[in-house]
Amino acid sequence: MQQVKFLEGEKIYFRPYCEKDIELVEFGKNNPEIRETLFLFSPMTFEQVKSEMNQWSNSKEIALFTICRQEDNVAVGQTALVRIDYVSRAAVFYIAIYDPQYWSKGYGGQATRMMLKYSFDILNLNRIQLHVCVDNVKGVEAYKKAGFQIEGTLRKAMYHNNKYIDFYVMGILREEYYKEG
Repeated sequence: MQQVKFLEGEKIYFRPYCEKDIELVEFGKNNPEIRETLFLFSPMTFEQVKSEMNQWSNSKEIALFTICRQEDNVAVGQTALVRIDYVSRAAVFYIAIYDPQYWSKGYGGQATRMMLKYSFDILNLNRIQLHVCVDNVKGVEAYKKAGFQIEGTLRKAMYHNNKYIDFYVMGILREEYYKEG
């Protein structure tokens, strides 16, 4: 059977979520190293992950993709636009590379750029935003490289590992995306 490739990049492609992705997501959401970056605090069972993924994949306000490597079709993570508002033409960006062996290989950066292109060229959105921990220096730099700007700070927005953490609100507008590209 031929592999479905919804959007293609150089190193990766996006395909729709399918049930075989549940194991990858369960691994990621329960792996201490990944859980730390996603600020997750509760274990998730296979059934809980399945329920969450089915809910996400069936929502009209979420565009969910599985990120796969071009070279071998291995699924490495997920990316999504959540809380898509078709009146305001805005959404919140989400990305997770669910296995640390695939970190720092350029997959996240390419996935971010592909999602922005999809957001502005296909969905005709006007604004994409995200929240990122101020201590996630690599993440902040990667988002800046993709064109996001720091718009503000959510002070002490989350309690994590015995301290309160600040988050940046970062955003990119359609006009900025086309100016960059």
